Amino acid sequence: MQLPRRYNPLGKAIDGGMSSVFPFHDQYLDRKVALKIIPPGPNARRIQDELQALFKLRSKHVVQVYDVARDAFSIGIIQEFIEGDDLFSDDLAPADAETYLKTVWQLASGISEIHEAGVIHRDIKPNNMKVDHEGILKIFDFGLARHEGTQAATIGFVGTHGFAAPELYANTVQFTPAVDVFAFGATSLFYGMRGLPNELTLRPPQALQTNPFLGLSFQIPDEVAEALFRCLSFEAAKRPGISEVKLVLEKHLLSEKHRALVVNGPKAYYLDHENRSVSLTYGKHGAISVRYDGFSFVVVGAEGSVFLNNSPAQVGDNLPGACVLTIGPPELGSKRAYVTFDISNPGIVL
Repeated sequence: MQLPRRYNPLGKAIDGGMSSVFPFHDQYLDRKVALKIIPPGPNARRIQDELQALFKLRSKHVVQVYDVARDAFSIGIIQEFIEGDDLFSDDLAPADAETYLKTVWQLASGISEIHEAGVIHRDIKPNNMKVDHEGILKIFDFGLARHEGTQAATIGFVGTHGFAAPELYANTVQFTPAVDVFAFGATSLFYGMRGLPNELTLRPPQALQTNPFLGLSFQIPDEVAEALFRCLSFEAAKRPGISEVKLVLEKHLLSEKHRALVVNGPKAYYLDHENRSVSLTYGKHGAISVRYDGFSFVVVGAEGSVFLNNSPAQVGDNLPGACVLTIGPPELGSKRAYVTFDISNPGIVL
């Protein structure tokens, strides 16, 4: 394929399979790029699918397309070159729960954005993603991607054994984002176990009777283990949406990292993992107690006339990111006590 002169070849093909991937140097922007070409033949249509899918996506965790090259015989994509190892590499084996959760959260984030773009990847597996030198996971190889909708169907098996959802083994498949969720679950399990249970390697796979995420060499929260196990449900309708799984992972990654500033007139308090509780009283009019449980700030006590953003405060209420606690009945007017409550919004640091 003839490319613009700005691209200088750097060596031989670095990948195989149904396509060839070549490294190039972009002289204009001084960066390494990858050229992916599918030769003429029955697989040529797949690069069209990949191209359409990638142009719809703008994600930190999905490979970015820079340019397109065409000739009379084939189409090539010039895309972000990902340095680093894929998740099959033992060099990336997680040593602890936090490393594991961060990587799996990145994968869930990327798939979530893929689905939000209306695209089904259909071939999520450990060697279709890499972790770059900055620790960022990138999903690539959209050669099997299809847009959601009535045309999202195929005849015969297309996928990767061990990571393909059970419904992909049917003669005619009407596939949905749930196939990516199953593959995400299998990939997350492989990443933690460095292998797969025998049941998943059969063709077709068999249902798991116990939750393997509870038996990893490091302990992950039960809620996370349950969410990941549900991804491997044999009934597609019982699998959670990938955005739901992402939120569960995010919840536990941010545990104990929140901080709240409580201002009561001239007094200010900070609540966090070291100072978890505050109790506020205004004479005989009312009192309220708030406690940080590692995930949110919760009302644990409320007496008298106490309001949360003008609604009566109840034990068990979770305080929103910014709110006003008011102590005292409305007839006191401006003489009531007004307490501002501002919660930080921590992000996951990679």
